[in-house]
Amino acid sequence: MDIYIRRVFEGEAPCDKCTQALDCKEYEWACRAFSYYVLHGTFHNHTARNPTHGMFNKIFKEDDKALKNYLKSKEDK
Repeated sequence: MDIYIRRVFEGEAPCDKCTQALDCKEYEWACRAFSYYVLHGTFHNHTARNPTHGMFNKIFKEDDKALKNYLKSKEDK
């Protein structure tokens, strides 16, 4: 199994123990810890958790070059 997918499904997500998780879900907010998790399948506990709607849009609604590059690298292998 791909290491990235293994990290996502077997590891802890930044939202799992976060007190702001319900607000993020309701208001479409995201923080830097979650954005790093989306890109790398892991996160650092010390990463700032100041969720914003702008970060949510950057992750889910804008063109994500990093994700496209990751998928392209997988196709090349």
